[in-house]
Amino acid sequence: MTSLPVTERNSTRDVHRMLWVPLDRVVTQIENVLLLLCSLAIIVAMFLTTADVIMRYAFKSPISWVFDFVMLYLMPAAYYLAFSYGMKTGTHLAVDFFIGHMPSFVLRRICPVILLLGAGLMFYIAWKLCLETYERLTEGHTMFGPIAWLTWPTAAIIGISFLIFAMRIVLVVFKPSREN
Repeated sequence: MTSLPVTERNSTRDVHRMLWVPLDRVVTQIENVLLLLCSLAIIVAMFLTTADVIMRYAFKSPISWVFDFVMLYLMPAAYYLAFSYGMKTGTHLAVDFFIGHMPSFVLRRICPVILLLGAGLMFYIAWKLCLETYERLTEGHTMFGPIAWLTWPTAAIIGISFLIFAMRIVLVVFKPSREN
């Protein structure tokens, strides 16, 4: 009696190769661009704040628009644009008290469900922010002050960040256990 060799032909491997790998590459490229923008936002905020402080205390003439520009555009970019990259690299803060006390088979079943619920929430937040961005853009919303700063870029920055973050969460949940 001869036995057939056990093959590792698996349809999930094909799905991962055809769907997961290209999507991961695209999201990774977007994350790299967002991380670059995040880094540039931090650098520009530091230079502008330094220049404002020098002008304020050395010359008694602060740069009036710096605070609003930094708080409205650069700080949201510096904070939100790195979310997805942090998820990918595992650098988010984690409270792992309960994880250490739970059996691994429970974690393998519960963590993906919790992550997918979180991804659903992130997609919802991204969707609401996209609607808010569109509304602010079409209605011409501006911030009250000496300069009429547009408010839609802030909502767009945060919305894009949440969208890519949600996509990364889904990719983490469905990451193949062994990539070929």
